[in-house]
Amino acid sequence: MGFSPGMITWALFGISGLNLGIAAVAVRRREVRGAVAFSLVMICVSLYSLGTGIRAGSTTLSLYQVGTVVKFAGILGLGPTQLRFGLIYTGRESVLTRRYWALLLAWPVATFALIVTAPVHDLLWTVQGFSSSAPLAAVDRANGPLFWLTLAYTYALILTTYSLLLVFGVRRGGRYRTQVLLMLSGGIIPVIGSFLLLYSGDLSAAFDPTAFANTATGVVFAVALFRFGFLDLAPVARHTLVDEMVDPVYVVDTDDRVVDVNVAGVELLEEGAGEPVGRPAAEVVPLYDSFDERTGDSDVTVERDGSLRFFDINRTPLTDRTGTAIGSLLIYRDVTERHITEKRFERLIERSSDVIAVIDEDGDITHVSQSVEEILGYVPTALIGANVIENVHPNDRDELSAELSAHGTEYGYTSSYRVRFRHADGEWRVLEVRARNLLADQFVEGIVLNSRDVTEKERQKRKLERQNERLDQFASIVSHDLRNPLNVATGHVDMLDTDARSEQGDSIETVQRQLERMEAIISDALTLARSGEVISEATEVRLEDIAHTAWQNVDTAEADLVVDTSLALDADRDRLLNVFENLYRNSAEHNETTGLTVRVGSLSETFGFYVEDTGEGIPEDKRDRVLEQGYTTNREGTGFGLAIVRDIVRAHGWRIAVSESDEDGARFEVECSEVPLEERPQTA
Repeated sequence: MGFSPGMITWALFGISGLNLGIAAVAVRRREVRGAVAFSLVMICVSLYSLGTGIRAGSTTLSLYQVGTVVKFAGILGLGPTQLRFGLIYTGRESVLTRRYWALLLAWPVATFALIVTAPVHDLLWTVQGFSSSAPLAAVDRANGPLFWLTLAYTYALILTTYSLLLVFGVRRGGRYRTQVLLMLSGGIIPVIGSFLLLYSGDLSAAFDPTAFANTATGVVFAVALFRFGFLDLAPVARHTLVDEMVDPVYVVDTDDRVVDVNVAGVELLEEGAGEPVGRPAAEVVPLYDSFDERTGDSDVTVERDGSLRFFDINRTPLTDRTGTAIGSLLIYRDVTERHITEKRFERLIERSSDVIAVIDEDGDITHVSQSVEEILGYVPTALIGANVIENVHPNDRDELSAELSAHGTEYGYTSSYRVRFRHADGEWRVLEVRARNLLADQFVEGIVLNSRDVTEKERQKRKLERQNERLDQFASIVSHDLRNPLNVATGHVDMLDTDARSEQGDSIETVQRQLERMEAIISDALTLARSGEVISEATEVRLEDIAHTAWQNVDTAEADLVVDTSLALDADRDRLLNVFENLYRNSAEHNETTGLTVRVGSLSETFGFYVEDTGEGIPEDKRDRVLEQGYTTNREGTGFGLAIVRDIVRAHGWRIAVSESDEDGARFEVECSEVPLEERPQTA
């Protein structure tokens, strides 16, 4: 028969069977990346022990040679299969293309062919004798250079694999570090056995410690498979994407214990939490108990480093090929930025000073902002479902209904109107409403109404209108009822001046002067009455043109004008002209005009202009009073000129200030608003 197995042979067969069983387990999970490569490694380890067992029990040289072929099939296949597994495990399988793999396998395949045909040549070794004496068969063999090159090639591949695994385990840590330690333990022990065989100097010796060291390989990988779930929830060679994901990922088994976690997941754990793998998920995974078992989803808030982070968590069941549950995959998707953005818009809407409402195409309210409670006194839920027309003033309903009906189906249409809306206390409030049709927008599905309470603004407007009416009445009285008798008196004084004797001339001159003063007062009073009226229409005017035109309208005697500006303003041209005329007149009346210079320029720090002179200036304690109505230091003045300037400036929505020029003269600074005219505040 040629075969006489002893205890050692049967032990080697047992070792071979153990490793082959581990390969079978891996094959059953071949859908896992790296499982097939791992099974090939274990098959090669099994062949090594099997071939050694056959040789040990051989009683003939031919059977011994069969065992040698089987053993070297394992040896030659171990290097490439281990490298393949190592590259997959570390995520580097793309390094070797099919062409490179063919080149890598060329030497082992060619060498195996030489081993099969070894009895007919001496290219690898020379067999000088065979001994079948108990307990182990052995040959007397002299190995050639080609054999040593093959052995070096195999060791180079194996050591390269172990180096890749070691570096990977050190860098990744955690679950991977445990797996790498198991693999290195299962692989290095047989390598040590082979080095002992090399050290003995006889690779064809009857006793081969490497084959028995494969027992450690089988035991270590059996523990890895059945104790640590190797190739189960934490598959060998997970794609690098998992570890480099910015979102934390956790894997738990059916006993709710953590079996794997990526780098982002470790960073999310509480400081000092320690190694999470192997521990109950409830102890280490943030808010693990908050998951909704029905949907597998949950939104949680995690506080880290004094700030809140928001996560949308998805829990996915994991099953094996038979559909049996083996655990769960938890992905914490960081939605902090999205949450902050949503909350920001929510707060902006809910705390807006305007009421934001959404109505459907029938006018029923589907949403209303919280601000409705402060502005109109309603709790938001009290208006949901009600038709917007119900609380609109009866006199405004037809117009609003017609507006909504006419454009209810026109997507994107916008319109503005004013309606009276009933406050919760029964009062009618005036709302300025801007509507936009977003019925076709899947995120809105309605007409958006942005409503602003302008009740007080309307009241102020009516108050100003009544004030302007009274001013017009006053101006009419002054213009007609006072000027008529004044003109009569002036005419009679002129006749008296012609007929009277010379000794009455001084009295008549005094009366004439006072009548002229009364005329000036009436004229300035009319101007002042109209100066404060709100500017309703404005055009673009150039300050340079206004400054020169006003100078020509005023008697400034020998004074000089310097205009150093090209500023353009939106203003009432005639009333702005009146401002400059009064400022020029003020400079000329309160200073010697000889050598007097009046300068007009633009303000350097704000948008506006100034008018200054080189005269005596205005004392600091009187600067606040010069703009008051009736204040004057000139006995012939009316005290209305600068008050008119003040009122016209304010009517434009601007501000005026009195200061001192660089040459100690008077300086008037007008700071102009850059806000569009229709948005400027109304000033009485």
